[in-house]
Amino acid sequence: MRIMSMAALLMILFITACKKDKTYDDPYAGGKEPLGVTLSTETPNPSEAAPGTLVTFKGKGLTKYKDSLLFNFNGEAAEIVKVDSTGIQVKVPVTASTGVTSVTIGDQIFFGPLFRVRGNLDIDNNYKVVVGANSWVSDVYRFADGRLLLVGDFLDYERKGIVRPISRIVLTSRDGEMDRSLQSGRGADGSLNSIAALPSGKLVVGGSFASYDIHQAEIHNITVLNSNGSLDSMSVNTFTDKDTVPSFNGGTDGRISKVFVYNNRITAIGGFNYYLRFVYGKSDYLQERDSLVTDSILVRQLIRFYPDGTLDTSFNYDLARHRSFDGPNGPISDAYQQPDGKIIIVGRFTRYNGQPAPYIARINIDGSLDPGFGGSGADNDIISIRYNETMQRFVLAGNFDKFDGTAHSGLVMLRSDGTPDEQFIAAPRASNEAYYCAQQLSNGLVVVNGNFTRYDNVHRSGFMVLDKTGKLAQGYNNTADFSGVLLRVFETINTSGQTQALIMGRFSRFNNKEINNVVRLLFK
Repeated sequence: MRIMSMAALLMILFITACKKDKTYDDPYAGGKEPLGVTLSTETPNPSEAAPGTLVTFKGKGLTKYKDSLLFNFNGEAAEIVKVDSTGIQVKVPVTASTGVTSVTIGDQIFFGPLFRVRGNLDIDNNYKVVVGANSWVSDVYRFADGRLLLVGDFLDYERKGIVRPISRIVLTSRDGEMDRSLQSGRGADGSLNSIAALPSGKLVVGGSFASYDIHQAEIHNITVLNSNGSLDSMSVNTFTDKDTVPSFNGGTDGRISKVFVYNNRITAIGGFNYYLRFVYGKSDYLQERDSLVTDSILVRQLIRFYPDGTLDTSFNYDLARHRSFDGPNGPISDAYQQPDGKIIIVGRFTRYNGQPAPYIARINIDGSLDPGFGGSGADNDIISIRYNETMQRFVLAGNFDKFDGTAHSGLVMLRSDGTPDEQFIAAPRASNEAYYCAQQLSNGLVVVNGNFTRYDNVHRSGFMVLDKTGKLAQGYNNTADFSGVLLRVFETINTSGQTQALIMGRFSRFNNKEINNVVRLLFK
């Protein structure tokens, strides 16, 4: 009886447990049915080509959808010529650039291989740089014999600084090969942002650094070098003894972004508030050493030095108050010095010395405002200003939507007198996009860098080339998506008369090739 009762109890428990089981919905129900489509990542035929070329990609299952599929080269639609059981044949569109290919069917995307689009712009194979620099490159000085002196924030160049760091300055041949004759020693302990030459042949470097070679904590963000890269130094009588110190005794309390030379005087621009100068021959309060004794004067954002570092008080200086005039009421982002010594500054300011200067101002050689340049200015930040002497045109880049009262979407070209060249009309940009740098070359083409992804309804990401009217230059927009910031575009001409552009900045790839922070482009 007990056995039967136990069996009955087990049966009841089993039935009850089964009744408590719940049926759950299939989490994958309602998903897209597989289309049975594949686009092979194998190399197509041909493996690379110019716009207008027929290219065959391998694939399966495409025939069923041949009337509804779309084919793209890096986001640009291509003409489909043929679809069969083995793949698809398409024509490379005029707007194509190097990048990933894909097939779209409805809302499903099938990615293919990376395809390299041939064009009139590519990395110059005669430039011997393979790896580049391990941090950003900001400026270049060209010697009369063609050699190039690069400065920036790098500690290595072409992996030649592994044993002994190449501290922010390197000498190369015109084709990028390292020249070890430079006598920079330990180099700089901080970034070098700008370089210019004095009439004597000596070089001025500005940046964010306090030491150069063996001279520790003896520099205030700017100094003078001999043409061989060594520090220009002098002997002084100190409070305790004699010492060898930098011959340029002057500087600032903050970053210097640009240096210019005119009439044997040095103008610097940056994010600083004080002029600094060491006082030798007097002790500090401990009666121990004098290199800690520093004289300071309030001077903001713009400053002019004599070649020995003495402050030039004839430039934007209020002698009555013993300090500089107010200058711009916001940061300066870039500047250009004209051949007559006047300097044009751009940035995020609206006044200069109390006078209207909407994001742009031209400064006379005495530091006063030269009113009227650029008309009524911009309605928002101007990030860069570049000038081409051959074309006699400025190009401004930034976040603005208007310049001198008319629509100019982030880019505007100016004549030498500051009036807009209405022949150049930039396409409207997205509100979250900005142009960082725009440089016109002597062939009329304009190299543009920014955080944009499209231009004039064409996929262009980070880098593009425009013609002198503001249109995408046909044949020169074949390069892949670009991520980074260009700080300098330096133009040269090769022996065949072709335009070269050495681009420097903060980037790690160009046209889908790994190259760090410096590369030379060839415009065929």
